Amino acid sequence: MRRFAWMWTAAVVAATAAFLAHLAVRHEVVRLGYEVSAARAEQRKLREQKRLLEVEAAALRQSARIEAIARGRLGMAPPRTAPSRGSEAGGVR
Repeated sequence: MRRFAWMWTAAVVAATAAFLAHLAVRHEVVRLGYEVSAARAEQRKLREQKRLLEVEAAALRQSARIEAIARGRLGMAPPRTAPSRGSEAGGVR
């Protein structure tokens, strides 16, 4: 009878350990699933932000806009054409 009790106790302990291991693995899978979901949401947000920044950068690079800022805010004008060095001496030989 003692041997049966010992075997029964060992079987119950082993089954309990296996069940707890299963629960731990299942919990980790669920936790990682939430982590992946959060990372994907962050990735979508960052891709949208990148797209908006690319659109903004393209708008800021427009030459008409740059010229308007240079003339209006900065008081700049197109460069005057200066004679080249070769034309002063009668041309390049």
